[in-house]
Amino acid sequence: MTQLLSNPTSPKTWLELVEQGDGYLTPEQRQAFEKAINMVVERLAITLGKGNQTQEAPDNFDFARYIEGLEARFIADAEGENELEQDAALTAARVVTHIAEIIQKNA
Repeated sequence: MTQLLSNPTSPKTWLELVEQGDGYLTPEQRQAFEKAINMVVERLAITLGKGNQTQEAPDNFDFARYIEGLEARFIADAEGENELEQDAALTAARVVTHIAEIIQKNA
């Protein structure tokens, strides 16, 4: 995104790039985007790889309560990390929450 930031008329955020861009990324933008995706995937693996922290019996699993507690788990797992890692953790939590909302809506 360095190239974007040097041009004052260029989009300043990923959202602006998607909404105002021409649909193509420069090699630098693509590399930054792939790095961001990889960071989110790593945070997913770190937090979800630990399994459920509650001691619920499998037949008493409350999906809604599980999802409600995920953001706090992702944030706690990134505590002490740099701001970028914390942002990746929060993004990962929101991705999982969004997927859960789709599952609940279609259930």
